[in-house]
Amino acid sequence: VQTGFLKLHYPVEYMTALLSVTKHETEKMALYVNDARNMGVTVLPPDINTSAWDFAIEEQAAKSAIRFGLGAIKNDGQGSVELTCQARTKGGPFQDLNDLSARVDLRAVGRRALESLIKVGGMDKFGSRAALLEVLDLLMAVSSSHFRAAEAGQLSLFGTATGVTENITLPLVPDADRRETLTWERELIGMYMSEHPLTPYLNEIRRVGSYFSSNLGEAA
Repeated sequence: VQTGFLKLHYPVEYMTALLSVTKHETEKMALYVNDARNMGVTVLPPDINTSAWDFAIEEQAAKSAIRFGLGAIKNDGQGSVELTCQARTKGGPFQDLNDLSARVDLRAVGRRALESLIKVGGMDKFGSRAALLEVLDLLMAVSSSHFRAAEAGQLSLFGTATGVTENITLPLVPDADRRETLTWERELIGMYMSEHPLTPYLNEIRRVGSYFSSNLGEAA
């Protein structure tokens, strides 16, 4: 009764807490995201500039939404997420890849974690996923060079590394096709975040079907 009351009167708060608790249980999490959307609650995709480790409430245009937690992405460790969040809290949102590489020691974050974040759309504000993946090794190298210089005391009076620093620019490459993008999302967060492949047919499916396969266990 208590959980039913919370779900009815505080749907955003209730679903945010539920998703945070089940972020490592892929099937449950996907079911609850779908449940939240059916209740009219917007679930926003992961974003390096706004997401935290857990799912969180985010205000958008005077309406509360749920921001996807980075802890629900495969290969993302809590330590690396906290490192990124601390840099963001201290200096504000990351403006571009150069800003990110200079403010976060990406050696500690790890290549796999960054690759996963890119593939699920967590860095879409910086460019297309295909282009970001293309410069991933360069991004890691530039960040590593900057922090090695900092550790060696090779910084100027203005806090920047001395010597020539490489500027990261995105290459002009074709973006990943929609099917590949959705496959990445399915593999790394257990669900389709951008859109479901059957979205164009959803109204027809709802008209002829009474339950989704994920609900059959509860319906038995």
